[in-house]
Amino acid sequence: MRNNSFTALLVGLLFISAVAASVQVLRLSFATRDLRRIQPRVIEINSHLNVAQALLNDTLEYSKHNPAIDPLLHSMNFKTNSTAGAPGP
Repeated sequence: MRNNSFTALLVGLLFISAVAASVQVLRLSFATRDLRRIQPRVIEINSHLNVAQALLNDTLEYSKHNPAIDPLLHSMNFKTNSTAGAPGP
């Protein structure tokens, strides 16, 4: 009787372990699918960010030669008084 209950316990633990592993595999497959689905959007957003950063850098470089754009840069907080008074390289 004792041996039979021990075997039943082991089979029960095996079943619970198999169910838990199956749930984890399903969660991993759903997460991987979601990651693959959103990855092109992340690349697109990073591309837009790089273009915006390049435009800002060009605008800040332009402001060194034409300070008339400084009020616009100050109003958008892209350029502060501390960077305007800093000596150039």
